[in-house]
Amino acid sequence: MHVLLVEDNGILTTLFGVQLRQLGDHTLTTASTIPAAMAAFSQEIFDLIFIDMGLDGLPDGGLKLLTQIKAQAPHQRAGVLSSNDLREMVRLSQKAGADFYMVKPFTLEGLAVVLGGDKEAMRSYVSGIDEGRIIAF
Repeated sequence: MHVLLVEDNGILTTLFGVQLRQLGDHTLTTASTIPAAMAAFSQEIFDLIFIDMGLDGLPDGGLKLLTQIKAQAPHQRAGVLSSNDLREMVRLSQKAGADFYMVKPFTLEGLAVVLGGDKEAMRSYVSGIDEGRIIAF
């Protein structure tokens, strides 16, 4: 699976890469800004895109990126990563076209569920901690 991670926190990017490698033979492309993500998106085909909510110094920068991606490729599988699960941000993510909303820090098990793509499995996933929740749309 070819995954694009758009995350501006280097530690989380590294952790994501380590966990992704533990889950199989996946290819990871990373970007830390909206322009870098759009450049990668225009040059490659991704099976799945994870987008950090707070990009480019904007609390909802991830939504701006998600909206741009969905405008170009409505069927692109993409979701939002955020450190909070405020109801309004979740609602706005769904409205922008997110397939899921995942609360950071994410767990290895949660990442595996999202990679699997089964919406029912995402809906029924319960993490052992407050973080790592997955909301599937």
